[in-house]
Amino acid sequence: MPHRLSAQRGQGLLLILAFVAAFLLVVWAALSLASAAFLNLNGTRSDTQHTYALDAGLAYAVETNDSAAKGAGCGLTPPANFPLNYGSATITVIVTITPVTGCKPGKPSYNVTVSAGAGRQLNAQISSSNAGKKATWAIDWEAYQ
Repeated sequence: MPHRLSAQRGQGLLLILAFVAAFLLVVWAALSLASAAFLNLNGTRSDTQHTYALDAGLAYAVETNDSAAKGAGCGLTPPANFPLNYGSATITVIVTITPVTGCKPGKPSYNVTVSAGAGRQLNAQISSSNAGKKATWAIDWEAYQ
């Protein structure tokens, strides 16, 4: 009997190596999918943070004009920069507010440009129907880039 087994030496090892290779291939595929999911999550998180920063800049523009106008709309507002902290990330928001062409102090309207991060920008127009008195501002339109 020992003579019969000696001719088959190593065949079991080849079978085990084939199963280990197949198992490692499955593990590699699973880890690749998990890695792609984590990268996509980080991209989504960054997009969400920058979108919130753009919205915060627009809210800043509305509040600035709501506080400053007091019936004397269409004035120039200096550009503003402020940092927003989102966990470990800090995003610098740049807000530029300019009166629209033909702005009327009784019904002021402003074009607002908000930048946050590379290539992320929000353009909007805000207006007030009663000379910029408290809590009367509306967003006429906005566009994300």
